[in-house]
Amino acid sequence: MYDRAMQTLHSLVLGAIESAAGDKTSFGFKPYRSTKDAYAYLHLCLSKKVSPEWIVEGDIKACFDEISHNWILDNIPIDKRILKEFLKAGYIENYHLFPTEKGTPQGGPISPIIGNMALNGLENALAMRFYSRSDGTIDK
Repeated sequence: MYDRAMQTLHSLVLGAIESAAGDKTSFGFKPYRSTKDAYAYLHLCLSKKVSPEWIVEGDIKACFDEISHNWILDNIPIDKRILKEFLKAGYIENYHLFPTEKGTPQGGPISPIIGNMALNGLENALAMRFYSRSDGTIDK
């Protein structure tokens, strides 16, 4: 319980940092954002004359499980000693401890924030690659 409480305290600060610096049109694992908000944003994007013809939706398999601990330690602005403890916390199931060797601890309060921070910039990178024309057409 102590570990969860500490993660929750740190997530309050880290969540504010991620919200300010992160992708503005990201809707996953965000407080006060829902699928209805994502749907409304899609409607705005797709209701223009020069709207894209395609939508790419995806689910990144085992996203939280595969984030490199080195990347997290290099890019997440938390005291590194505490962050290392969070990352190695693991989880308990049927009275057995399962250590976390990579990714973020399952169900940890800070895990969704770290996941979003790892994905920040993906939307901009895709936009730079595929939407380079002012009329909204895809550059092939």
